[in-house]
Amino acid sequence: MKSSAPTSSDLQSRLEGFLVATHDQLPALAIETGDAIGEEWLRGTFPWTAKPLAVLHPENADSVPTLLKLAADAQLPVHPIARGRNWGLGSRLPTCDGLVLDLSALDRILELDMSNGTVRVEPGVTFTALQQRLKQEGLAYHLPAFGGPVDASVLANALERGEGIGAYGDRFGLMWDFDVALTTGERLRTGHSRTGSQRTAEIHARPAGPLIEGLFSQSNFGIVLSATMELQPTLPYAAAMMAEIGPNEALQTAVPVLRRLITSGMIAPQSLVLWDSSKRASSLVGRFAEDADALLSGPKQWGASVLVFAPHPDLMKWTEKVVWSELSGVSSDVHVQSDRDETGKRQETIMTGFSDGNNVMSGYWGKKKRPERPGNLDLDHCGFVWRCPVIPFEAEAIARLDQILSDASQSEKIFAALGMQAISSRALHCFVSLAWDRDEAGADEEAMESYEQISKCLADEGFSPYRLGLLDAANLSDADEAWSAVSSRLKDALDPAGILSPGRIGTR
Repeated sequence: MKSSAPTSSDLQSRLEGFLVATHDQLPALAIETGDAIGEEWLRGTFPWTAKPLAVLHPENADSVPTLLKLAADAQLPVHPIARGRNWGLGSRLPTCDGLVLDLSALDRILELDMSNGTVRVEPGVTFTALQQRLKQEGLAYHLPAFGGPVDASVLANALERGEGIGAYGDRFGLMWDFDVALTTGERLRTGHSRTGSQRTAEIHARPAGPLIEGLFSQSNFGIVLSATMELQPTLPYAAAMMAEIGPNEALQTAVPVLRRLITSGMIAPQSLVLWDSSKRASSLVGRFAEDADALLSGPKQWGASVLVFAPHPDLMKWTEKVVWSELSGVSSDVHVQSDRDETGKRQETIMTGFSDGNNVMSGYWGKKKRPERPGNLDLDHCGFVWRCPVIPFEAEAIARLDQILSDASQSEKIFAALGMQAISSRALHCFVSLAWDRDEAGADEEAMESYEQISKCLADEGFSPYRLGLLDAANLSDADEAWSAVSSRLKDALDPAGILSPGRIGTR
């Protein structure tokens, strides 16, 4: 039996029955309802009407399948949240009124193999917690850094196909052996563990037979309770190189060089990031920094940052020399930054997995007044939304995306920025952001109008999304009939009650 659109009284009646059944089977489970639900569960960075009817706080993974089955029996929607740091894409908000399942207490690093460079984590493990553990173990391996909040979930970020910078930046592509809970009450493993081959499961990602991990990324088919991830070897030599590219016209000569650096093997694809001046100001400087206005006072400028790594000092020397030479031909200035201080001691930087959280600052650009203790975009009433399209790695495509963003963000209440990361020599993953002040009258409405305009223009250009937020379900281009039919049958099989994050990505 599929869930329909219940009335408020229906939901309340179902909730009461669910709470009774849950107390009987899981008496120790912490649950918040009504006025006890804190503001952090009710606010987001953009307008959204759905709210939690109850917030469930399981203390371990074993109780999750039971909770899901009870919710299915009660026909109550369930929306899982790992750490709630998905700012700009949905925060902690559910897809519709229903139960919110808080998985933050599932915060164990279940396995760590520093010989083979693998780790197994639960949803509550943060980037900071994992990096500190790796540091304690000698940092022979690390998780590629990212610009998001450092208290975000490593597992959830990977399942949403968030990326790090460096050769191992595709986190989801380096994950395997999922432990999945279904709303039927079932629990399954996707790797070699399903046949009891634990020794092989720890070192090999692709067992014989169908591979189904992809079904649980950016979907509402099941909840991943843990997974194994491959870590990046920490090479002894690393450097960041920042190049000033110039205006849009300069991209015509710069893009072929940047692509050649990737195809030649001089740099790894996800080691290259492009920024416009607005993105650089908002993320790397911040609105309230003294030199922020200087970055934005002139015409828009592009910059590129590249990470290079090597296992030997001679190889590092020649790698830096070749990359510097290539960049210098298309840049007015190239700055090389080592991760070592003047004494040669290695510093804690993004080059060895220490995420800095700089992108969080871009969410504050719309605020006219700096909060006393910035750090939570939801509670600080920041307006912020991401749009994440894929575009060809071509100068013309970059310029067109830049024009779309400029045309749609003329309002003085809205600050738009654009960054992009090369995932190959062919394609760029783009980070389009809009920031505004949710306390300013009319700003929410203008921001949503801009967002809709950008979404339409991206669809018209064929710039499809690679990552989705709550706002994106209504803006997805219609999938073909066969894809829709097959995905619906998969949903029926894995979530027959249809309660898991209904409508999350356009599916039930």
